[in-house]
Amino acid sequence: MKTKAKLKWFTLIEMLIVMVIIGILAVVLTESYITISKMALKIEQEKNISEESLMLTQIFQSISDEATIDYDAYSGNLDKNNSYWFTWILYLTWEQRSWTKIYSTWNCLDLDQSIRIDEDGNQIGDIREYTWCSLVLDKDWETTPLLSTNWKVIPSKVMFKIIPYDSDANYFSGTETQVINNLHQPWFRVFIHLYAPLYQPTWTNKIDEPLQLFFNLNV
Repeated sequence: MKTKAKLKWFTLIEMLIVMVIIGILAVVLTESYITISKMALKIEQEKNISEESLMLTQIFQSISDEATIDYDAYSGNLDKNNSYWFTWILYLTWEQRSWTKIYSTWNCLDLDQSIRIDEDGNQIGDIREYTWCSLVLDKDWETTPLLSTNWKVIPSKVMFKIIPYDSDANYFSGTETQVINNLHQPWFRVFIHLYAPLYQPTWTNKIDEPLQLFFNLNV
């Protein structure tokens, strides 16, 4: 006796349940992928900024071990009676008294200029407008970039603070010998802000790092 195989068909409710489960899994997997992608991008940007920060610190340390501040190059543009010397250009001199300076070039975001936000919290302008900003060492009329030129990190315009002496104005009075004897070891501080190219101030995962570096110099 022949028996007919019974075909089992899914009911409409069962199909709907399967579709709901698949939809939930798709949403969970999509959210997980987006979260992992954001975390990977954030880690990569943090790594890039950390590498640039370390490299910049090492470069300035190497320079400060070999050079000292060239006060004559400022030509009176800095007030010698003011203990707060702020300048956009750091003039340095080596043993052979090379004409050397460090400064920002091209299109740079000012250090004291926060990225503008409108009343709705949206950024005005684009941080990528400043991708041409570069920090350079100009020595003997040849410029060398001090930051990588791969645009993985965008620097602000650099500012320097020079303190070659105490705030006492008498340090710059008297004979040249007395002035030299009164001078303490010069030092300078570097102020610069590093941004990731995708920086958005309204993002919770925005990547940026303000740097304040301090260096002693040879007298």
